[in-house]
Amino acid sequence: MPRTTPEARPFSDKTMDYVRSQFAHLERDMHGAERLFFENSGGSLRLRAAAERALDVSLSPDSNSRPTRVARDLARVQQQGEQDLFAFFNGDPDGALLPTATASQGMFAIVRVITDHVPGTNIVTTAIEHPSSYDSCTRDAERTGQELRVAPADQETGGIDPAAVAALVDEGTSLVSVIATSNITGAVTDIPAVVAAVRAKNPDAYVITDGVQYAPHGVVDAQAWGVDAVNIAPYKMFGDRGNAFTYLSPRLARLPHDKLAAASAGTWAVGSSAPAVYAGFSAIVDYLATVGDTAPGTDRRSALVAGMRAVHAHEQALLGTLLDGTEHQRGLRRIPGVHVHFADRAATLPRDLIVPLTFDDLSCADAVRAYEERGVIVYERVASSPYSERILRAVGLEGVVRVSPLHCHTVEETERFLRVTQEIAEKGRAGE
Repeated sequence: MPRTTPEARPFSDKTMDYVRSQFAHLERDMHGAERLFFENSGGSLRLRAAAERALDVSLSPDSNSRPTRVARDLARVQQQGEQDLFAFFNGDPDGALLPTATASQGMFAIVRVITDHVPGTNIVTTAIEHPSSYDSCTRDAERTGQELRVAPADQETGGIDPAAVAALVDEGTSLVSVIATSNITGAVTDIPAVVAAVRAKNPDAYVITDGVQYAPHGVVDAQAWGVDAVNIAPYKMFGDRGNAFTYLSPRLARLPHDKLAAASAGTWAVGSSAPAVYAGFSAIVDYLATVGDTAPGTDRRSALVAGMRAVHAHEQALLGTLLDGTEHQRGLRRIPGVHVHFADRAATLPRDLIVPLTFDDLSCADAVRAYEERGVIVYERVASSPYSERILRAVGLEGVVRVSPLHCHTVEETERFLRVTQEIAEKGRAGE
């Protein structure tokens, strides 16, 4: 998985202009108010093309299973979307796709299938998992009489050490669930290292990963990682809410699962499909391929990988700006009264474009309100929330202000955020 500093490289002016032209509500909200949206970990800014193409397809009353001309067109839309999903995941052609309304639904479904059909005495997960994976592992461990083993978080990095996961694995481990990126700390897990360490102790254990937070910021490679499942949610990667996809390895795809009797053994979709959601995802892949600026005729996977690498490099440049500032504006690490958590290892360990911070003289909730008053949208993750408590306390915190820009933002906008942060900190220290 990528490192931070060596790959930091802002977009060219031409690419930046193209990128910014593709997003809706980039500079103003739906009421027309100017604002800086740095809350993309909660659901990213949207590509116009993804929403427009999905809407266009959804307006058709036809079913893609009928013999009409329009139905055949809809079937081709879905087929292209499925091909784009396999290209995005770099999935084995003998694997399968599970479409669901949310990524959490997909996670609950695959954990249940594995625990129902793979013998074992224990399930291994981590302290910083999203509730969908942690809770599904907890529930199904109890239901099947298996022990739940939880790898601790590294409080210095905010992430998970592969060795800490492997230490809990033995011949009785049926399932290992490890998040790819924490949506609170920004730490990126070395998934290939986790898989290698797990399989060295138990080659038969199933390994799955929550890729929802990672997918908009780095290259997903299910085959190279060696995982049995990875899920994504398009609303976190510039698309619409209400749809999600999970890639399943061939051996997971073959396990018994809910399906219609007439469907093939490898089919995981249940009921009528929605070509519109596949159209929206293809629009996302088209966009990434354009950002990659590859030569005509480049295959789909290579083009979107080039796009994701360009996105990652630009975001790492923004991360460096946030932490260390520019010649015009000091960075977060040098603003008195502001604490950036897990940033000391940012140059040596992979990190997503998420910065968790706290203020000496302001609560997280008050800081978030102060940002919004100044036209900046961020979010507080606090231990009083059932969605955040376990994760925050696993890394020794009671709350953070989560700052999460996106690759469509510029260095200049990042400087603006830093100026606002400095103003908020100064007013807090003055007791205002």
